[in-house]
Amino acid sequence: MDAAELLNRYGTGVRDFSGVDLRRISLSRADLYQICLKNAILSGASLTDADLRGADLSKTDLANARLNGASLVGASLYGADLTQVEMRSADLYRVDLRQACLKGADLYESDFREVNLEGANLCEASLRGANFRQVKLDQVKLHDADLRGADLRGASWMGVELIRAYFEEANLSYANMDGVSFEGANLQKANVTCSILTGANLTEVNLMGASLKGTKLDQANLYGANLSNADLTQADLKMADLTSADLSYANLTGADVWGAHMTAANLHGAILPDGTRHD
Repeated sequence: MDAAELLNRYGTGVRDFSGVDLRRISLSRADLYQICLKNAILSGASLTDADLRGADLSKTDLANARLNGASLVGASLYGADLTQVEMRSADLYRVDLRQACLKGADLYESDFREVNLEGANLCEASLRGANFRQVKLDQVKLHDADLRGADLRGASWMGVELIRAYFEEANLSYANMDGVSFEGANLQKANVTCSILTGANLTEVNLMGASLKGTKLDQANLYGANLSNADLTQADLKMADLTSADLSYANLTGADVWGAHMTAANLHGAILPDGTRHD
């Protein structure tokens, strides 16, 4: 089926195009409101600026498709293959992306507010400047994902995988990241103010210049972490493992370090919990 036939049938009131082979079809700026393309093949398709509000794209093959600027408000992409899709600045309000594969996708500055991402694969995805505020990221895979400058305030991270993810200058404040593994991740200059990282794995994580004011890091593993110039004012570091961590010039004013392990930690120039500066 080509674009002309699909649009003609859609214009006559047909909405169900389940399982249709539409690979590499061009439907940019098309009005496809509430269309059903369940299990369809749309790999390599051009859907830039298309109106796909309320569309059923569940288990659809959209690998390498272009959806930049598309409106997908209320659409279902449950279990869809969105590998290496281009979806820059797309409107994803209340989209169902459960179990979807977005590996290597370009989602620059996309809005994920109220999106269901449970179990989605976002490994190696470009999510720079994306809005994840208050979003549930439970069981999401974010290995090697680029989240630089993303807004993740108040997000929920239960069971999320963040190995080697990039969070430079991202906003992760007031987020619940209890027990999450950030192993090898980069959070340089990130805002992690007042977040919960109890028992989190931050082994060798780059937190240089990060804001961790009032953050709960009790029992967290910060072995070998780079916390130089970090703001740890009033942070909870009880029983945290800071062995071999770099805390040079960090601000630990008012921090609770009871029972923390700091063997071989670098405290040069750091402001200690009592307000004095370490030599």
